[in-house]
Amino acid sequence: MNAGKVKLCASLCMWLGIVTWIGNVKLHLWSVFVQQPTERDIAFSLSNEQVNVSKRHASEHAALRDGETFNIRSPVILDNVIEHRVFWSAWLDGFSTRVFGVEHERKWREQVRDARVVVLEAGCGRPTNRLATFADGTRACVRYGIDADQVLGETLSYYLAELLGISNLPPLALSKLNLSSEQWASVRGSIEALEWSPSAIVSLTEFIPNVTGVFIPLHLRKQQGGGLQLSAETVSNMTVAYLVELMQWSDLIIFDYLTANFDRIVSHIFSLQWDARVMERTTNNLLKTVNGHLLFIDNEAGLVHGYRVLGLWERYHRLLLSSSCIFRRSTVRRISEMKRSGNSAKLLYELYRAREPLARELGSLSDEHALTLQNRIDVVYKHIKQCTEIM
Repeated sequence: MNAGKVKLCASLCMWLGIVTWIGNVKLHLWSVFVQQPTERDIAFSLSNEQVNVSKRHASEHAALRDGETFNIRSPVILDNVIEHRVFWSAWLDGFSTRVFGVEHERKWREQVRDARVVVLEAGCGRPTNRLATFADGTRACVRYGIDADQVLGETLSYYLAELLGISNLPPLALSKLNLSSEQWASVRGSIEALEWSPSAIVSLTEFIPNVTGVFIPLHLRKQQGGGLQLSAETVSNMTVAYLVELMQWSDLIIFDYLTANFDRIVSHIFSLQWDARVMERTTNNLLKTVNGHLLFIDNEAGLVHGYRVLGLWERYHRLLLSSSCIFRRSTVRRISEMKRSGNSAKLLYELYRAREPLARELGSLSDEHALTLQNRIDVVYKHIKQCTEIM
């Protein structure tokens, strides 16, 4: 073999070694890159809506509960927060807890139905309402309403929320005023001064202390009519607490549309015609607890009175509904079930009658309003479907 051939062979061997080394380095770097985003040891169970989180993610949850922002790469963040671009993720839903437990609500209803009221004082919104203190120190908002339909609307809204799996409404029970009964005798003078009918049915809702007002989230204010959309860039600057609040807002928007409650966010939208800064003020009939839970209070305009005045407010109800295109998966499931049933009012009445002894006496939705409820279920279902198709 001559010297030229030897040099050629040596050169080829050297370049082959370099190429092999570069290939091994690239392969190693690629394996490291691929492994990083797939180490999210989160197992989702949509059937029972539970989330099992690995130890690494459990510590991540614990850290983020304190209001820290995300500190991982943006594409992974968005996947963690939103599934299929329209559903809040099971990972995020794992941070959300039921506001009022089922057992707590049951015990509270049983406790206050016959509990003795010792003080009635101003509070709880409109002048016709009162803050009641019971003999054991428990307090509740007593809603007399301008008429019985407002008490009915408050009560049916509460049970509709339960059908939807929304736990943001304080526990509610009905009571019939009887000035000679043990429950109301101690405050007979106050009731007579208020000129309440001595046989009226009132609603009692648990009074929650240490709450604050709530502002409409900036992302919803900016997206009125355009559909709430979150990008990797916007999500990366949000805390988990803020995202959990947005998740509750998505439930509130659906709930207020179904009940046609104009006395909360819709009234703000309406007022934009002459008050450009109304969105910068706290929302009507919405409070926040120290744990970050939103409380949907004072639902007297829902389902009955709200349905009567739909002609005045429907434009603004539709605008509110269109402002959100991200939903809690469990809420969508309930909407789908009510859509398939074709008789949401019947489901609502059955639940209401099973839980409330005074249901028959107070009454329920008229046939016309029952049809309105089902039509609004259908509209929400169609809106969700359109969001999934657009996204």
